Amino acid sequence: MLPDLDFSLAVIGLILLTGGMLLWRSVSARQRIARQNPLRELEREKEQRSHTPEGLIQEMELRLYDYGREVEGRVETTLHVLDRLIRDAEHEIGRLEEVLQASRGVQPEPEINQRISCLIETGLTDAEIAACLGCSQETIEQWRQHPGRSGDTRVA
Repeated sequence: MLPDLDFSLAVIGLILLTGGMLLWRSVSARQRIARQNPLRELEREKEQRSHTPEGLIQEMELRLYDYGREVEGRVETTLHVLDRLIRDAEHEIGRLEEVLQASRGVQPEPEINQRISCLIETGLTDAEIAACLGCSQETIEQWRQHPGRSGDTRVA
């Protein structure tokens, strides 16, 4: 009975020893992987590459590209702001010109004069022209009565 017991104990001991070694190897592998820091390795590789001329050139290209994008964004933003300011200023100029003309009782602008002359040439009546242009019929009648306005080419 002793030889069977010795053999069983030896097999059990061998199994325990093998299991312990496997556990030790897996734990040591996990610790080795845990000690490895991918960020640290990437930083180390980056430092090594940055000391070479090619690495310096690549780094400067990246900086230049980023700077170019930043400048382009700033320019576009400035252009959009300027466009908006120009539109607002043109709108305000038009409004102020209308107020000024209304306060002075000034004759229609040359652009309206050109439109009036074109509509008269087509044979429309004063009422129809006034309706088309959104002005009073008196304005059209005054325009017909006073020939020789600046830039007018009308048929009398």
